[in-house]
Amino acid sequence: MIIQRENEIKAFKPQEYWTIDSEFQKGRSKFMASFYGTHGKKQALDDNDAVQKILGQLDRQGDFNVVKVVKKERKRFPAPPFTTSTMQQDANRKLNFRTRKTMMAAQQLYEGINVGGKEGSVGLITYMRTDSTRISSIAKHEASQFLHKEYGAEYAATKPVKGKLPEGAQDAHEAIRPSSVFRTPASIKDYLTKDQFRLYQLIWSRFVASQMTPEVLDTMAVTIDQNDVQFRANGSKTKFAGFTKIYDKTEKNNVLPDLNEGDVVKLSKTDPQQHFTQPPARYSEANLIKALEENGVGRPSTYAPTLDTIQRRYYVKLEARRFVPTELGEIVNDIIQEYFPDVVNVGFTASLEEQLDATEEGKENWVKVVDSFYKPFSKEVATAEESMEKIQIKDELAGFNCDICGAPMVVKMGRYGKFFACSRFPDCRNTKPIVKEIGVVCPQCKQGQVIERKSKKNRIFYGCSRFPDCDFVSWDKPVGRDCPKDGHYLVEKKVKGGKQVLCPNGDYKENVQK
Repeated sequence: MIIQRENEIKAFKPQEYWTIDSEFQKGRSKFMASFYGTHGKKQALDDNDAVQKILGQLDRQGDFNVVKVVKKERKRFPAPPFTTSTMQQDANRKLNFRTRKTMMAAQQLYEGINVGGKEGSVGLITYMRTDSTRISSIAKHEASQFLHKEYGAEYAATKPVKGKLPEGAQDAHEAIRPSSVFRTPASIKDYLTKDQFRLYQLIWSRFVASQMTPEVLDTMAVTIDQNDVQFRANGSKTKFAGFTKIYDKTEKNNVLPDLNEGDVVKLSKTDPQQHFTQPPARYSEANLIKALEENGVGRPSTYAPTLDTIQRRYYVKLEARRFVPTELGEIVNDIIQEYFPDVVNVGFTASLEEQLDATEEGKENWVKVVDSFYKPFSKEVATAEESMEKIQIKDELAGFNCDICGAPMVVKMGRYGKFFACSRFPDCRNTKPIVKEIGVVCPQCKQGQVIERKSKKNRIFYGCSRFPDCDFVSWDKPVGRDCPKDGHYLVEKKVKGGKQVLCPNGDYKENVQK
C-alpha cells in the first residue's frame, strides 16, 4: 500500500487552478467571501486570464447585493469511544505518539497504576485491543451521573452516540474507556508519567464526550452578487457547546455579521491566488492504520507490530512523520508481486481474515480453510525457489578511495540505509556514513560544511562535517546568513503556513514563505 501510494505520487500531474478570496464590508464589520461563479452556476478558474476576465466584470466602487441568505441550525455529534485503531490514530495526530508508544502506555494503564489511598494499584482503562465501540450499561450510568453532577442535565445525552461496527469486527471487548469516569485526569495526574497522563486524558475525554449532547451551531450561507458575478460566504457560531465543553474542538467558527437578503455591501479588496492540485499524501501512521482497517487488513492486536516490522526491516522509513518506501522495500515488493501476486493482494488478505473469523464462529472448517490456502501457496513457494534468482544490489563506486588500504570505496545497502564501505570487505572493514551537505559553511568553525544528520529517534538535526573537532549542532536548518541585528546565524523553521527564516535569539524574523 505504501509503495502503491508512492507510485501514485510519482505519476501525478498537477493541474493549475485559481481562487478569488475577497473582503467585503457592511458598516464597520468586515468578512471574507470567495468567488463562486456567474449567472448562478459554479465556475472553475483555470488560469490568470479567467481571473482577470471575472475581475474586469466588477465595479469595485459600486454596490454588491446580498441576494440570498440561508440560516439553519446544525448539530455536530461527538465521536464514539475509542477502538484500538481510532485510539492509535488520535494519539498519533494529537500527541505525536508512534503506534508502539501508544500501545505501551495503554498496556500500563490497563495493567494497573498505584493511585495511592485505599485503591492502591488499579487498572485505569478497559482492555486496549478491541474493534468495538460498545459500552456497558454500568459505564453509561456512571457517565450520566458524572455529567449531571459536574455539568448539568442539559449536557448528558439521553441516547449517547453509537459507533457503527465495522464489517468483520469481532466485538469481543467493549470500547476503550476509563474504568471509572470519576477518576478524572486531574485527580490522578501525580501518579502517572507524562505519556500515561496524556493518553489517559485523551481516552477519558473521548469517552465522556461520547456520552454528551451534541454541539448546536447557528449557520449562515450568504450569496453576494454584482453584474451576475457571485461570491459566497459561510459562517457559523456556537449556540450550545454540548460535548465541546470538555473535548477539544477541531472546527473553528467563522462568524459573519448579521446579513439579510437585500442588504448592500462594499468590496474592500480582492486576493486572487494561484494553486496547483496536490498528489495524494504519503501515509502517516494514523492514516495507514485507518486504511488497513477500511480494507479489512489486520486486527487491533496486529496494527502496531505490522508498522514496527516494516520499519525494523527497513522496507520503509519515516520522513516528516510520513512513510517513504526504501530501495530495499521496493525490491522486496517487486519480487513478492512477481512470485506471490495473490498472497500480497489486499483483497486476498481481507478475505482470509473473514474466513478465519468464520472458522472461529464455527461456520467454517479450519482444515478446509488452511488447505485452500496452503496448497496453492506451497506450489508458489516451490516455483519461486526454482526460478527466483538471488537478488544482488550492485555496488556503486563512491568516487574516492579507502583511507586505510587505498582500495576504491563503494556504496552499500544496509538495513538502515546506504553507507560507504571498502570494496575489499571483509579484508578491510572500513565504513563511513553518507552525509548530506546543505551548502552552508559551518557558522562556528568557518571551515567545515553543515551536514544533515539523524538522531537515535530518527529526528533530523544539523552538525559540522569536522565533528568531533567542531561541536556545532542545531535542530533548525542554518541558511548561511547572519542576523542583521546581533550577528547570530539565521535558521529556517517550519511554521504554520510554510517556512520562516529567523534569528534563534528572537530579535529578527522574515516573512513566512509557502
